[in-house]
Amino acid sequence: MADRNVLLVEGASDQKFFHQLLSELSNTPEIEPKIPRDRDAQIYRNGLQPLYRQLELQLGLLIRGQINKLGVIVDADHVAQDNNGFTNRRNQLVELLGRSEFVITSSPEVAGRGEIFVHSSGAEVGIWIMPDHQSDGMIEDLFMGSIKTEQQTLLAHATDVIDNLGEHKAFAPHHESKARLSTWLAWQKEPGISPSYAYHKDLFDKGNAGFVALSDWLKRVFD
Repeated sequence: MADRNVLLVEGASDQKFFHQLLSELSNTPEIEPKIPRDRDAQIYRNGLQPLYRQLELQLGLLIRGQINKLGVIVDADHVAQDNNGFTNRRNQLVELLGRSEFVITSSPEVAGRGEIFVHSSGAEVGIWIMPDHQSDGMIEDLFMGSIKTEQQTLLAHATDVIDNLGEHKAFAPHHESKARLSTWLAWQKEPGISPSYAYHKDLFDKGNAGFVALSDWLKRVFD
């Protein structure tokens, strides 16, 4: 069995955050896609479809024993976005797993705890759909729900500004959490810091139930 562990995420920003979150694990996985993405633009660029292509490749390596453990993290997004949302996103992922003959359950056994699917070979792959493996949304919703109490006044001000943009609000409604998070981060002592750096600087409550559930799932998959 190989010693290589792999976590697939959608983009560079996610990769930086999970480097932070995974630092406490004893079996730290490699995080894909690699950066810089200079080999196959169809696989190594950001986004969901390239991740799905990469997942198909990694599942083959996992079943053959060339990877020890594999985890996948994607955003649920929203139903209004081209038939997305938690249920549809999970269906897309389990369809890919089913093609590789993993045992598929019809729904998560326990809501909000992530999932681990097993192959007849004994290979296991973990799936987590942001923000909490039960709701529509994205990683930004996890961040927004864990901002510390002392930062709530600043967050409320950012929300008021966004709510009053009127005709200047160019982003789609389902991206409001992204806009609120980015605005709040832009007003920190170091303007425009990344979510991963904000996590490092303890601007989020690391004991928040969302972070705890995600961390527990990561430990089940990789430790």
